[in-house]
Amino acid sequence: MKKITACIAAAVTGAALLVSGISTSLNVSADEDGTIETVTINTDDLEVNTTDPATGGPEQIGAAAESLLNSLLTSDSSETEGTAKEETVYIVADANGLPKKVIVSDWLKNAGKDAKLTDVSELTDIENVKGNETFTKNGNECVWDANGADISYQGRTDKELPVDVKVTYILDGKVMTPEEIKGRSGHVTIRFDYDNKAYREVMIDGKKEKMTVPFMMLTGVILDDDRFTNISAANAKLINDGSRTVVIGFALPGLQENLAIDRSKFELPDSLEIEADVTDFSLSMTVTMATNEIFGRLDKLDIKDLDNLSASMEELTDAMTKLTEGSEALSNGLAQLLEKSGELETGVGQLAEGAGQLKNGLSELDAGAGKLSDGAGELDTGLSQLKDGADQLKAGTGALSEGAGSLSAGITLVDAGAGDLSDGAGQLKTGLDTLAGNNEALVGGAETVFKTLLATATSQIKEGGAAIPDLTIENYGEVLDGIVAQINQAVALYEKSDVKTAAAYKEKAKAVAELKASLDGYNTFYMGLKTYTDGVAEAAVGAGTLKDGVDTLKAGTGALKDGADTLKNGADALNGGVDALDDGAEQLKAGADALKSGADSLKEGTGKLADGAGKLSNGLNELNNNMPALKDGVQQLYDGSVQMSDGIKEFNERGISKITEAVEGELEGIFERVRVMGEISRAYNNFSGISDDMTGQVKFIYRTDEIK
Repeated sequence: MKKITACIAAAVTGAALLVSGISTSLNVSADEDGTIETVTINTDDLEVNTTDPATGGPEQIGAAAESLLNSLLTSDSSETEGTAKEETVYIVADANGLPKKVIVSDWLKNAGKDAKLTDVSELTDIENVKGNETFTKNGNECVWDANGADISYQGRTDKELPVDVKVTYILDGKVMTPEEIKGRSGHVTIRFDYDNKAYREVMIDGKKEKMTVPFMMLTGVILDDDRFTNISAANAKLINDGSRTVVIGFALPGLQENLAIDRSKFELPDSLEIEADVTDFSLSMTVTMATNEIFGRLDKLDIKDLDNLSASMEELTDAMTKLTEGSEALSNGLAQLLEKSGELETGVGQLAEGAGQLKNGLSELDAGAGKLSDGAGELDTGLSQLKDGADQLKAGTGALSEGAGSLSAGITLVDAGAGDLSDGAGQLKTGLDTLAGNNEALVGGAETVFKTLLATATSQIKEGGAAIPDLTIENYGEVLDGIVAQINQAVALYEKSDVKTAAAYKEKAKAVAELKASLDGYNTFYMGLKTYTDGVAEAAVGAGTLKDGVDTLKAGTGALKDGADTLKNGADALNGGVDALDDGAEQLKAGADALKSGADSLKEGTGKLADGAGKLSNGLNELNNNMPALKDGVQQLYDGSVQMSDGIKEFNERGISKITEAVEGELEGIFERVRVMGEISRAYNNFSGISDDMTGQVKFIYRTDEIK
């Protein structure tokens, strides 16, 4: 999978990454006949000044451009064995890109320190530009007296170039010649078209096709900020140093057709357009490099990776489907919880109000029970004087009957209130049990999402080449911190020796840190959800206890009412039988003693009941006061789940789905075309000739005339 990613990315999208990563200034000077004298290219970690008064030719711009390319691409130098030929073709062209002369610079790398090097070259006017070694030529064969040294020479040719560069100037929609556009103002478009004419006949799926030799075109243009504003270019990088804007763009002419990719799905750039508003148009020289080096490694792809990639894409699609469904379920569950939270808030408010009324009623009942206890004591004392105060007892028993009636009526009200309280406590318990019943689904859904995120992160990190254990809720922080620490060690290692590599490692460290921050955020949500569900479960248990206590209260008030009714009946009977009071005084005295004992017990019970009702009222008031915070918390959970669900859907639709659509059904054909394209690219290793026992590389540097 790594080979696939590396090679296809280099062939198809690598140029875009190269251009986006360049921070550079480009300075080129030339003499009157077009010979390039000085080229300076500065990047973040590259500074090349190739002025060479001894040679004076266009070799300087090739060295600079080559250094820039090599700073951006990693060459596979391990394949170079024996003698190698590195060729750079310099094209000096007019402002439209039409070649005026072609100079070829060749470097024979004498790895074996041979005394003689046999070379093949179609060039004329061959000249050794780096030493005094001589050669003899027989036809196209050149034998150099190398004496163990490398040979650098240049010559000329009128051979047709593999790629033509055409520059078109359009001002306010009208095509103009360089002479016509000079000094004009308006909206300008500078267009570079690259005509790839180098092709080979190949067999694809049993059919003969023409496939062009793949070239990446890298074009640099310098625009004066005093003349050019509002500059834009699609497939290019713009760098401004405060006075000039450097546009470095890329194109891949013929690659779309080579890979047979539908342009409606993915379009590879085959030209470069630069647009700007211009005042008093003038333009310095432009430089374009053409290289096929990165494509020469594509024929080593292992087609077995296709099955692994397809299987991985199926797993990724399934995982995203489950993740999307899980996020929707979580959002729906929280929506239901939010809806029920409103009902719970209303019910708790009503229950708190009822508990307050119960507290007040029980306080009155306790006071009445106290009075009853005191009255029973007085009754006991008075019965000792019953015989002498029968007339007074008659009046007293009438009052007792009336008080017993009031007591019975009061207890009836208390009993009714206890019934309402029991119903409210039951509703509270049912509501909290319903919420608690959703706890496992909520926590389970959140845990599933968390584990899916961790699994996805594990897969991405492992695909990036890191050997790590599978990330879990318990270990992800320690593992990711360890990865960042390792990357930072690499940054420290390369900080001084290889700034670009160090910068790449810093970006990796930043990406891992951002991933950990994202997972930490979700972990906070997950732990908060668990705390909430635990609170709901505890509230449900408390509601059950409350329900049991209220039921006990209701049973007690029923018994109390029966006693009060009995008391009233007895008082009535006492009042009616006052005439027989004298005979039953002793029996009444014994009953009065029992009444006093029961009244004392009643007073003790109502006191405890009043205390419990007070605590119940305080607890329900506190719960009622905290209901807005609970509802706000549920609202935040719901809003967050909706955002997460929408984000996952968008990521799946705009990211994962697009990737799987690009892979399914087309990858195998692209693999074969990439392989064949790599073969023909490796075969195109020279322009002016090469001997059979040499390996080679070739690149082309185009320089257009300035317009002033």
